[in-house]
Formats: sequence, structure tokens, C-alpha cells
Amino acid sequence: MKTGIFVGLMLLVAGVGLSRAGWLDSTLEGVGKRLGNRAINEAADSAYSGAKGGAKDAVKGDTSGRSSRQSSDSRESASRRADSSADYAGDNLSIEEAEQIYTKFDFIPGEKTIFFDDFSDTDVGEFPRKWTLDGPKPGGNSTVEVVEYQGKHFLRPIPGAQGQPPATQYLRLSQKGDLPQKFTIEFDAVLAPINNSPVYEIMYKVLLVPADKKIDIFRKASPGAVLISGQDNESANTSTIVQLNDGKVHHVAISVNGTFVKAYIDNQRVINDPDGVKRPIRQVGLQMLTPNSFKTDKLLFTNFRLAEGGKDIRSALDTDGRIVTHGILFDTGKATLKPASLPTLKKILGLLNEDPTLRFSIEGHTDNQGGKGINGPLSEKRAAAVMAWLEAKGIDGGRLKVAGFGDTRPIDSNGTAEGRANNRRVEFVRF
Repeated sequence: MKTGIFVGLMLLVAGVGLSRAGWLDSTLEGVGKRLGNRAINEAADSAYSGAKGGAKDAVKGDTSGRSSRQSSDSRESASRRADSSADYAGDNLSIEEAEQIYTKFDFIPGEKTIFFDDFSDTDVGEFPRKWTLDGPKPGGNSTVEVVEYQGKHFLRPIPGAQGQPPATQYLRLSQKGDLPQKFTIEFDAVLAPINNSPVYEIMYKVLLVPADKKIDIFRKASPGAVLISGQDNESANTSTIVQLNDGKVHHVAISVNGTFVKAYIDNQRVINDPDGVKRPIRQVGLQMLTPNSFKTDKLLFTNFRLAEGGKDIRSALDTDGRIVTHGILFDTGKATLKPASLPTLKKILGLLNEDPTLRFSIEGHTDNQGGKGINGPLSEKRAAAVMAWLEAKGIDGGRLKVAGFGDTRPIDSNGTAEGRANNRRVEFVRF
């Protein structure tokens, strides 16, 4: 009898492993060799050279000056804090590969950052001052602390003697009344099983608390509670199962428009709920938890961003003559486009295809971290990478030009994390 149970368990584990392997194979089926990033990088460097020298043909693939680029990359690596876009598991694909796979990925970050915390200004072992425990009470709250993980600061709960109860903390926000009708939430979190179990996993529950604070933070699925994990993802009315419990850092993104909630892990949509929240929303929180209060050292997150949704890009162009975007992202210290940039890039491409007379100056901007000698050239190379992508989609290079302003044209204060996040952007200016 015991032998039969043991064999059955082994077959179950093996089956889970095979199903995950099959999912990965089917996901990557048809994807070509990983040459996309290299091609875009070389085209971007050529576009950058062309912009500096006025040579229109430079964008067509000239790869001369490689040693000077390597020297430039060495300098840029010293500016890892010039932009705080995280490196996470979803970045292992090139932007071309992601375009073939993630056909339902349509997340565009909010335009104006309301709250941002990467815990860089909080000492290891301390509670972050931009968060509070004042909110709907969980009945037993685990103490949290900032820790060093993979070279960055993360927030994690501290296991207690009786296990690891949920850790629930809320943003300190000064806004009054309802949150904007359109807003987005993003953070980076580790997704992992507990003790290599195929059943138990760590979970993150985003809490969008209504004015009456009536929210059931114990239930997996309830209005205003969006559950994210490497397997089970739930909102008030929907659920999705994925296979992402790999112990790596993943990017979580949530968009809210009225009562409509969408959620994504890396570049996959996992929640699509038209009635996922109740209005008005007065508080935003994040709960970290495990089933049955199991202990784990992998329950941690960072880079939490809350941003107000902006104008539709067509409206922004018509009224302002420019489009300010925060959804075009790059590898840290480099000009390599991240897959998460696709929704914003496709919006810009759509405008250019709809109006053959439209011409854009693509302008890169950074915050003031990293130094002017790095930020200026880096911002211009990033603008050139965008130009190279658009040209690869058939847009005539004569309709585009690039410029990099580094930190010389801030639109917000560089004295706060939120202001620096707003200053890191790519603009498309009609000319």
C-alpha cells in the first residue's frame, strides 16, 4: 500500500514537470534564433552615429566603431541607477521573439507617477517609511523588513515562531477622494513554490480598498483583491493558471480603468475582469502570504509604482503636439529595447501608418542619476533604438530624427523617486 502511494506521488510530480516542460516548448515553438536584440542594438548604434554625423544611410546596418561602443557600454554600466527599470525573468526574450509570442500583451504604464519605491533609501533591516500598516486589519500581521537581494533592496516578511502570517502594508498617499479612473500598478516580485512543492506557492495580493474599507483580505477572490502568483491568479470574477514558479524575479503589472481590471506577469495577461474593483478606491496595499503560513525566504518584492493613466496618444498629439511615454523600457545602462515596450511602440507605429505626413523627433530623457557624461549619449542611443525599430517596421527614416537630452529637460523634480520616474521618458514631438 505504501509503495503504491509512493509511486503514485512520484508519477504526479513527474507529470507536473512534463506538463511545465510541454507548456514551455509550445510557448517557444516557432521562435527563431536569438539574433533580434543584436540586430536592433547594431541598428541603434548606426542610427545614433547617423544622427550625430548627419549620414542618413547609417541606420542601414553599419557596425563600424565596435570597440568604441564597448568602451561606451563600460561607462554606461556605471550608471545603473540612471534608470530603475528592473531586470527580470521576462527579459530573456528579444523584443522580436516577444512580439511573436505575446499577442495579448497590451499593458501601457500610466503617464504620471504618483508613488514609487525601490527601497533604495531604506536601510537593510528597517521598515520603509513610504508604507504604513494603517488599513483594513488582517488579524495577524507579520513584521516586514528591507533586505538585500540580487544587488537590490526588496521588502520581505520576517517569519515568526509560529510560522509566517500574511504581511499587509499600504501606500502612504496624500490624495483625497477616489484614485484616478485610469491608473496602473507595477512591481517586481519573486515567484516560487514552497519547499519545491507542486501545490504550495508564495502569493502577492494587491488590495484596492474602497471607501468603506469593506474588503475581504482573507479570500483569494473578492472585489478589490487581485491575487498574483506563479500558478494561480485570481480577481473577483476571473482566474488563470500559469507555470512561472521558477524562483526568479518577475514583473507584475495591473491596469485599472473604472471597475475594469487587467493584470499581467511579465508579458502575459493573467486577469481580464470588467468588474474587478468597487469605486471609489481610497487605499492601495500589497499583502504577501503563503498557504498555511509556511515559511519561505523567497517572498519579497521591489520597484512598486503607482501611476495615473494619461491621455490617449492621439489626443495628446492633437492637443500638445507631442506624446510623452513611460512605457518604452531599456536594459539597464544600455539602449536595448525590452519586450515590455511593445504596446507603446505599436501605438506609435499605428499613428505613423495612419498618417503618412506625420514626422517625429524621437527624444530620450533621463533622470539626474549617473552623470551628464553618461546620460546625454545614453538617452540619444535609446532614441536611436526606437527609430531603428520603427524603420524595421517599414517607416521611412526621413520621417524620423533622434535627439538625447539626458537630464537637461526634467518635467518633475529629481529630488523624489516619483519625480525621477516621471523624468525617465521617451517623447515623440511632431516636426
